[in-house]
Amino acid sequence: MASEAMEDLAQRYADQAVRSVFLYTREAHPGENYRHHTSMDDKRAVARAFKEHSNIKREILLDDLIGSAHRTYGTLPNMTWIMGRGGFIHYKSSWTGVADVEDALKGVIDFQENRIKNKWVPFYSERSAWSERDPALFQAGLARTGPQAVEDFAKVAAARKVQQPSEEVPPKIPGNFFEPEGSD
Repeated sequence: MASEAMEDLAQRYADQAVRSVFLYTREAHPGENYRHHTSMDDKRAVARAFKEHSNIKREILLDDLIGSAHRTYGTLPNMTWIMGRGGFIHYKSSWTGVADVEDALKGVIDFQENRIKNKWVPFYSERSAWSERDPALFQAGLARTGPQAVEDFAKVAAARKVQQPSEEVPPKIPGNFFEPEGSD
C-alpha cells in the first residue's frame, strides 16, 4: 500500500531535516461509509479513521471544506510536493510514486549539501515516472467507503473505456504531446 511505503520513507528521512505531512483535501471516492464532507468535524472524523486504518504516523493537515489548498497546489487526487525553505518547489508530481519521491528527495538533499561547493543552480525540469498499481488494493479501498463508491467508479471507468496497459498502446501522459511513430 502506498501509504505504508510513504510512512516508511518519511521515517527514513526524518533525521535529515525532512518533514513529511499528509494533506487531506477531500474524499476522493465518497460512498455510504465516507461521504462528501459537510463540516470540518465530519472531515476530521474521516481523517482520523483513515489515519487509524492506514496506520499513518505523519501529521495530517486538513484542507478547508471548499478545497483552498487543493486548488492552490493542483486538484489531482494523489499529488506529492517537495518544498524547501521559503516555499521553493523542488518536486511536484501528479501522482505519488514512492520510488520517484525518494529519488527526488535524494536529489534535493544532495543539492542542499553541495550547491555552494559545486556552484549548482536549480532549474525547472519535467519527466514522466511510473508507479506500481495494485487493483485489488484500490478496489478494497473503494469497498471500504461503500457500495456507492464502487458503483460510481465502475461507471466512470466504463465511460472512459479504461483498459489494461498493453505493449501496443503507448501510455497517455498529461502534458506529453509527443506522438510515437505509427500511433495514427
